[in-house]
Amino acid sequence: MNKSDQKQSWIISRSFDLSWFISPGLIAVVLVLAADFFGFPNNISHGSSRTSGNALPPWLWLLLIPGVDVSHVYSTIFRAYLDKEVWNRKKVLLALTPVLCFVGALVLYSFGKLFFWGVMAYLAVFHFIRQQYGFLSLYARAEKGRERFSFIWDKIFLYLITGLPVLYWHVAPEGRQFEWFMEGDFYQFPNRIIASLTHLTFWICILIYSCIQAYLVLKKETISTGKLLLLFNTACVWYVGIVLLNDDFAFTLTNVINHGIPYMALVFAYADFRKDQLPSSLYYSFKRGALAILPFVLLLLAFAFSEEWLWDSFVWREHPNLFGNVSVIKAELGIGLEGILVPIFFLPQFTHYILDGFLWKGGKENSELVGFLGLRDSNS
Repeated sequence: MNKSDQKQSWIISRSFDLSWFISPGLIAVVLVLAADFFGFPNNISHGSSRTSGNALPPWLWLLLIPGVDVSHVYSTIFRAYLDKEVWNRKKVLLALTPVLCFVGALVLYSFGKLFFWGVMAYLAVFHFIRQQYGFLSLYARAEKGRERFSFIWDKIFLYLITGLPVLYWHVAPEGRQFEWFMEGDFYQFPNRIIASLTHLTFWICILIYSCIQAYLVLKKETISTGKLLLLFNTACVWYVGIVLLNDDFAFTLTNVINHGIPYMALVFAYADFRKDQLPSSLYYSFKRGALAILPFVLLLLAFAFSEEWLWDSFVWREHPNLFGNVSVIKAELGIGLEGILVPIFFLPQFTHYILDGFLWKGGKENSELVGFLGLRDSNS
């Protein structure tokens, strides 16, 4: 592999990618496997479930939900709204998307609470899968000379190792002891035969794809190490978190960590690259070193904590000790107004789902990404 190809073997750099894109999910998998081995309680409720957040230890809930899950949603502002050039070119998209999302959420919620959260759960699954697809596309750039043939198989494999666990979730005869947002948001069709076939198909796919990659290595084809590690990471997270371990702690930790941390790391790297175009003097007063991340993190945490305060004060009322909102909860403000409050409070996440499909695509419409992705050195 020549020097030019090496620069594209990693999205940011070898050390950065391994630390922030690959390792978080694998570390989460190791942690949940260890917790299961040592008999860690398996009845902890999914942290992002708005109906049973009290079951998570407060410190873990704060770390996973406001700290990672909600914070990563707000990191989109650094990719879009705080980038003056992007804002000027995409004003219609960036201004209209939140409006349409709000109207859409209002309509969906008018069909009922469970219908709304069900639609959002399936949209979230699609969003999570597409994020892995986006990373896969970036890593596949390094494979010269056979991009089309190779990427077709990579893409099919990615959709299988994510889609099959989700299918298993729907048909598992014993059910799953977790949910995406709330109980009943996924339709359930328990069927032992289909579940067994789904499980078997997953491992057959792993075997076939591994053989294909081994064959290409023997032929001395260019194989992206980052791509293989990403797919290994994805298979481990989705299989262990959904199929192997049937408890909320495992699903929450693997699901939230593997999705939120890589996304925030990518946005931070992008924002750092685009610092000359962004107006935040506070953030960019620190040009180098660890302090550069502090304004970025603090701003995201402020937004995330504020959103969760609103959810807890007016809708869910689960963590008064964490948010100091006992008086607001006792006043029962927001009672009967869920039909308007939920669409408002969910708007940042809904907008994030939609905008992500536009902001990270390659091509002329996102020309700012060309320099960002093309100037990274794998040896840094």
